[in-house]
Amino acid sequence: MNLLFVARTGVFEALMVGLGYLGQEDQLESSSIFGNMEREKKSELIYLGKAQDGNEVYCVGSKYPDIVVRINEEIKSLIDNIESPLKVIPVSIPGTESIYTLSRLAMLPLIGSYFTRLAKSATLQHKNDLVSSGRNFQDGVTGIAAAKPLK
Repeated sequence: MNLLFVARTGVFEALMVGLGYLGQEDQLESSSIFGNMEREKKSELIYLGKAQDGNEVYCVGSKYPDIVVRINEEIKSLIDNIESPLKVIPVSIPGTESIYTLSRLAMLPLIGSYFTRLAKSATLQHKNDLVSSGRNFQDGVTGIAAAKPLK
């Protein structure tokens, strides 16, 4: 199965939850993806790796994560037999709303790098919630931070 973590920011929130799912959160700060605004602007899927359970894990940023979930569900309803199904997991963490705003400001020319540093810092402040969200999803448990598939 393929898992896609979708948050309002792909290179901050979704990345952190995905790494938490993989148990690789210690690689966050050394990752070339963390805070990479060029990758964020492209809005492309970011491959994070293969989990121990065999799931291929991806992340992406979308202004409206719920729409990505609905599109995936509609595609599934049209196709009877999917060889490698995709499960889309919207990520919503209370208190991280400022990360999205900072990531948008980070795209500004000249001063963007300043806001990128602030967005990284804000993400690291919520690291425990984001990582536990990914781990909880792997364990089938929900906690304060919601990372669960919509039905």
